[in-house]
Amino acid sequence: MTEAEILTVRNDVTAIVVSVAGFSFTMISAYIAALWLFLKDAPFALRALAFLLLSSGLAFMGVMTSGLNGLLLGTETAWRKLSKTATELPGFGNAQPDYLAGFTIYEAAAALGAITFGAIYLALFYLTSFYRWDRDGISRI
Repeated sequence: MTEAEILTVRNDVTAIVVSVAGFSFTMISAYIAALWLFLKDAPFALRALAFLLLSSGLAFMGVMTSGLNGLLLGTETAWRKLSKTATELPGFGNAQPDYLAGFTIYEAAAALGAITFGAIYLALFYLTSFYRWDRDGISRI
């Protein structure tokens, strides 16, 4: 592959990753709105079904992101095989800055994403399954 082809693939895959992350946050935001407006008064079976649908959607987005990560790593490998580049970039995300304690930028980004989505998912599980919503807007834990 040429430098231009690698950069084109990299830009295309990065755009898809950003779209997947944005759509995941859209799904989460829609679920929060539905939980506040409708699901808080719904029977548990309906809340569980809605949470299952959210879980399926987020799992799909996670698998898609994992596949895209493979493509991004592939562009990194292809980039290293070039003898000389016009941009003179050593790589894209394989650097290991001191402030990341030995992790690459790729690894740190993946860990941050996993921690963020994991925390949001656990919070939504709690709000769906255990949190007691009052009709007048005051909650009981």
